[in-house]
Amino acid sequence: MELLASIFDWIGTNEAVLSGIAATIVIVGVLFTPVGKGLRALFRKSELSGSGAADRGIVSEDPPLVVDRPSIAVLPFVNLSGDPAHEYLADGFTEDIITGLSRVKQFFVIARNSTFTYKGKAVDVQQVSRELGVRYVLEGSVRMAGDRVRVTAQLIDATTRAHAWAERFDRKLEGILELDDEVTEAIVAALHPALRGAEAERARRASPGDLNAWALVNRAWVAVQSDLGNVETARAAIEACEEALAIDSDYAFAYAVLAHARSLLAHEHEATPEAALEALRRALQLAPDDPTVHHCHAAVLGNLGRTEDGIRAWTRALELDPNSAGARAGLGIAQIYWKQPEQALGNIDAALRLSPRDPLTYHWLGSRALACAVLGRWEEALASARESVERTPSRIGYAVLAAALAQTGRVEQAHEAYAELERRIPNLDLEAFGRLAETVAPDAESARAIADAVRRAAGADRSTRAQPAE
Repeated sequence: MELLASIFDWIGTNEAVLSGIAATIVIVGVLFTPVGKGLRALFRKSELSGSGAADRGIVSEDPPLVVDRPSIAVLPFVNLSGDPAHEYLADGFTEDIITGLSRVKQFFVIARNSTFTYKGKAVDVQQVSRELGVRYVLEGSVRMAGDRVRVTAQLIDATTRAHAWAERFDRKLEGILELDDEVTEAIVAALHPALRGAEAERARRASPGDLNAWALVNRAWVAVQSDLGNVETARAAIEACEEALAIDSDYAFAYAVLAHARSLLAHEHEATPEAALEALRRALQLAPDDPTVHHCHAAVLGNLGRTEDGIRAWTRALELDPNSAGARAGLGIAQIYWKQPEQALGNIDAALRLSPRDPLTYHWLGSRALACAVLGRWEEALASARESVERTPSRIGYAVLAAALAQTGRVEQAHEAYAELERRIPNLDLEAFGRLAETVAPDAESARAIADAVRRAAGADRSTRAQPAE
């Protein structure tokens, strides 16, 4: 593991081992079986949101908006099928989304009993915002026609009526039965980054003095995810977290993001691993069962080169949040560095299916490309690397892209990709690539193939043209 730490300096493995940084991006989808959930929807009398919110009901006076974290009300999905028998399906979607969002402690989610008082009524989102004291409202509908189901959902900033996110899902009815709650999981997974992004944009527009602890930390977290190898962003995140902790000294999320940012700068020798672990221990002490904190725990351990410990931490994060796309991808990326590339691909692909528009998709794709490369699946590695850098240029994306281009005979393009990598990593060391290959490859032959491909991409032997991999 010490070897990994030395390699992180040039390859930006803080991009690869972490992943979860979407560590921050923790989402829970709750399994959904239409018939079973339909019966539950029909007979359940009450259910609290699980976020700590009590059933507030509809109040006559305007309550203050919840400002310490994003607040959301999920209105009952509308059954557009014209068949009352399909009402259970719409209610089932609504209940599962409420449950999934409620398990993310960074959100304040209104309980089912309150939101279902609006069922069957034409309401204005700003009215809902005033009556329930929330900033965001999720609306949706379900339409069944023949053997197909269409589910639509839209997230609205009720204070401005602006649409923060919208999506439509078309599935065969039998597909829903076979894939359980695929649509529900997708909606819950997409809502997490959508809410974080909307809050980050709100914080960006606000005056510095108007930012509360949540806004400070969330804005820092979203910024870090945009480029995991950006030193300036990590420095700014540390400053923001320290400012947030001055407001609330017991804010677990702030300690978790602080630990993450410090672990990134540890590779730049601007922070020590001990400082990162100190903040992490405080976060775990304050919130021992928070899946987001455990997500950050795993990410920090991976970023510090403690891959085996990181895998255990990712596993714990998934126990707390079984359908978190970020934790699933994080586990997969750690498995690459534990010489388990096949298992890694399974977990990364599951994350990409669960949250295809996640801000960290570029990072997951770059890591997926690396897993394919160590397995000798070079054309597949090339496709994933290209998609990764097209979304967001990154060190790991360009590193695998250069190697894959060289290995598949596209040497001139490989030189261009390597030049871009050199621009991002000054004093790039070819020998370090060889050591990295030995670290991640399942056998010596695969390690040599990776190292040779990188040397060709670097132009170490420009007189030789690579032959396409068989």
